[in-house]
Amino acid sequence: MTFDAVGIGWDVCGWQGNTQAVAIVGWAEGALHWLGCSPAFRFSSRQSPTLSSLLLPVLQDPVAVASLLAVPHITLGIDAPLSFPPALGDLLSGRPAPCTVPEREIDNPYAYRDCERWLYQRYGKKPLSATFDRLGNNATLAMALLKHWRVPVAPLQSAGEGELVAIETYPAMAKMAGRISAAHPGLLHVLPDGIAVGTDIYDAALCALMALQHAMQGQCDTLPALVTPEDSHAGDGWIYHFDLARS
Repeated sequence: MTFDAVGIGWDVCGWQGNTQAVAIVGWAEGALHWLGCSPAFRFSSRQSPTLSSLLLPVLQDPVAVASLLAVPHITLGIDAPLSFPPALGDLLSGRPAPCTVPEREIDNPYAYRDCERWLYQRYGKKPLSATFDRLGNNATLAMALLKHWRVPVAPLQSAGEGELVAIETYPAMAKMAGRISAAHPGLLHVLPDGIAVGTDIYDAALCALMALQHAMQGQCDTLPALVTPEDSHAGDGWIYHFDLARS
């Protein structure tokens, strides 16, 4: 089968984590096709993980991995922060940095980015902080590997024609009542069979669907539209999510 686009979802589990989860979905002949979901796995500590290290637990065959990576439109949706708050960089580099105590944690420039404050203002949802809530383990793994694999992160970095691109995704935004609940009813029919609610692979599958819509440039009618970055909120990253209010 020849795919027009592919979405890869990765639920990150940190450097020593043994529950990495990956799901892959493709679009061909006007329909979704699930290529598979990985068992829980851990990256080997004997060598630096490659992109194949991420995909082989799903596809099981290096030839299948090479064939997949030849698809012209591929997006990797990652459930982990893919950038840190700019103020943290200023602090670590010795540049002038704020020291005013904010009234709310969401306003702390060392804890949250503008894109996360946008989510809080728009939906009342506050993601975990990459610096304050131990997400740094997941974030640094994802960011380090993307740099090693030379995969650009949208919208912070531009990608060439046909180049694999990564996006930060937030599967909890696609659920009815938080992290361990079922997906929005408008998504239940497109999820792969046999995955349990509240598991890492469930989240990876949701990330894969968001990634596929991104790879399809919003033209996948089977899926809800993605909320894309507004110009004023794209400077420090963006958390891609489905616009479920319109679905």
